[in-house]
Amino acid sequence: MHLNHIIYRMKVAIIIPTMNRPEFLLRHFEFSELMNSPHPIYVSDSSNEENAEKIKRGIKRFKKLSIVYEWVPPGKDHLYSLFPLIKEKYCIQVGDDDLIIPKTISECADFLENNSDYGTCAGKQVNFNFRQEDYIKPHGLIARQTLPLGRSFEEEDMLVRAKIFWSGTYFTCFAVRRTETERSIRNITKYSALAGRITEISIWSILIISGKSKILNKLGYVMQQSDIRSFPTELTADFMLAPSTKGKLDICQNGLSKFLQGKGVSHEESLKISEWLLILYLARQFSQEANYSFPYPKSIKSLPLKQNLSKKIRYLALSYPFFKKIYYKFKIPDDVTRPESKYFNDFKIIKDFLEESR
Repeated sequence: MHLNHIIYRMKVAIIIPTMNRPEFLLRHFEFSELMNSPHPIYVSDSSNEENAEKIKRGIKRFKKLSIVYEWVPPGKDHLYSLFPLIKEKYCIQVGDDDLIIPKTISECADFLENNSDYGTCAGKQVNFNFRQEDYIKPHGLIARQTLPLGRSFEEEDMLVRAKIFWSGTYFTCFAVRRTETERSIRNITKYSALAGRITEISIWSILIISGKSKILNKLGYVMQQSDIRSFPTELTADFMLAPSTKGKLDICQNGLSKFLQGKGVSHEESLKISEWLLILYLARQFSQEANYSFPYPKSIKSLPLKQNLSKKIRYLALSYPFFKKIYYKFKIPDDVTRPESKYFNDFKIIKDFLEESR
């Protein structure tokens, strides 16, 4: 695979929190070196002694990468302690079992450099699953993948952006942002669990109010979906009733308020907005959980006859190579596995890496 022709521009700090998953973290390093990535990697490791040693030994293999390693105790979000070490103007948090397209990350930083009214920029995201026998392994055969995910939020008013953002199932976690913005986030989340609700609220709220959000129409982030991920599992009602929740929410609200004041919002108004942001988050969580836990089968409506007929005609037409070529000439597919897709080449590099290395 010849990648020497790729020209990277701005360097972005890649921030990776990890714990007891050395094989996935080292996989990320392998792919970054394969792609000649110029982006410095900052690792916050909470692994036990055995796995921490595996990671530290493994880092020595990657001569072309700039890797800064720090061991931190498990539990709280310790990413704030990396920031005295980070020199880059832009950064992105990356899951230890995820892969990124370095050239897209550079383009995201370039975009932010030229558009000061934007707070985040990202490429499209694709999630994938390995087949069952490879499900939680670092390498295997991909069984399925999603269509490219992500949308821009380019409304001028940050309150309008926030309202639209929290009204759907959107997220902005894996986007390039200014390092100073990330520092503000981690000054709030350092009192909370790395994968806790307060951390989730803080990251998403600050990123959506930090400026407009741009999604470039190219592949940027590929996430492995499996049981190895750790997300908040408690119900929102249980979270709200916990004795410690009020104190956590106060810290979050004060942190959001301070960030807003830094953007020129008055102290009184910033407190109102930050409270409103918390309410939007909780409203979305309650709504989603109500739908997920609905105890009775939902009625399934059949597709309208017109839509059914349209799908059948399209399926029949695409079964003929001649018609398929004409169809995709005018309607470029999003499916990353189709050669006609604009995401195909970048996804194929990742697919080949994951499958051939098994």
